[in-house]
Amino acid sequence: MTTTDDVEGAATADAQDAGCDCGRDCPPYSPTQGIREVRAPDGPVMAGDVVGGDRVVGFAYVPPQTGTPAGPPHDRLLTEGDGALVSPPPRPVPALRPPGPGDERLPHDRLPERFVVPAARRSRCLPAAVRDLLEDGSAPWSRVLPPLARTVREARHELWLSGGAPRELLSSRGRDAVRDLDLTGTAPAGHFAQLARRTLEEDGETYELRTPVSPDTLVCTVLDDDESTPLMEYRGLGVGGFAFPATGTDLVADSRQRDFTVNSVLYDFERHLVLDPSERGLPHLKTNERVLAPVAPSSDPRIQAALALRAVKFLVRWEADGPVDTHELCAWTGEFPDDLAGRVRERGDQAWAQLLALHHECLGGVEADRQTAVASALGPSVERLLRTLLGSPE
Repeated sequence: MTTTDDVEGAATADAQDAGCDCGRDCPPYSPTQGIREVRAPDGPVMAGDVVGGDRVVGFAYVPPQTGTPAGPPHDRLLTEGDGALVSPPPRPVPALRPPGPGDERLPHDRLPERFVVPAARRSRCLPAAVRDLLEDGSAPWSRVLPPLARTVREARHELWLSGGAPRELLSSRGRDAVRDLDLTGTAPAGHFAQLARRTLEEDGETYELRTPVSPDTLVCTVLDDDESTPLMEYRGLGVGGFAFPATGTDLVADSRQRDFTVNSVLYDFERHLVLDPSERGLPHLKTNERVLAPVAPSSDPRIQAALALRAVKFLVRWEADGPVDTHELCAWTGEFPDDLAGRVRERGDQAWAQLLALHHECLGGVEADRQTAVASALGPSVERLLRTLLGSPE
């Protein structure tokens, strides 16, 4: 089995030997002995801290009344033992970490060293490529991300690129392949929304932009002036085990909530570190043949159907880039029930409506024949699912 150590050992040699191919005279990777950072004593609460005698595991969110902006009062603290609850507890999140026991390390320092790769070790041009992505004046997020990132850091929270940006840049597809900007971090939903709103209000050109939080997903979206186009989206690190949406501060727990291994890689754009908490994301992003594999295969029909649609989306998108290894994915989809669409319908009208919306989001602009042709490679259950969705009235 190929491990991160194997791949990164080769990547180190390549980065040291290869010249800069982006024209910016990027320096080769050079190992340095950094100073290990510790959490600030007046910083925010994180997983592992003890509050009121209970160990913290994450955060929930209770939406405000209509017309009230989201903020820290709407965040809820989750501790061990809350997994049996059906709704968030009425427990506020302390503004500062309490004195007492807790892990003094920052989230990335809690990972084994092999999970944390200096960006220039992966590719000597990667740090410059990320800077170009974030500072490109033509990108929709360029006018809000730099000041927002500073505000989040000043609040002692961590912030990383997630989703498409690290995936496409690490697989050498380049800046043009990045279609949107997703962020993740340690700030709870309400607190992040407040930090975003404060940042925007301090800028005379962005003070009218809205930052709504979805109570169903805990995604905070910074909307453009038309209030329909996302400039960027943020969701705290994922954490499972609750009957309601929740976020946390643990990188490994977050990787287990991701759909595919290639989407579990995060990029720390302050320290220029590549984080691979699943230890499979970087090996699966090999330039010559990417691997599309689920992080945690599920037996829930709703999750199976949703990930099947996302898999078809990526396979359609990557058709022109060369082969994609789907062996592990097909082994899982081969176990899907014959009537996957029917199993989702059994979960109710809302579950089916959500799947229809996801289908439109993932594949709305793709010809029906192309959808079904790609889906057929994942097995008859996935092909039948796509044919059913294509024949369903919107």
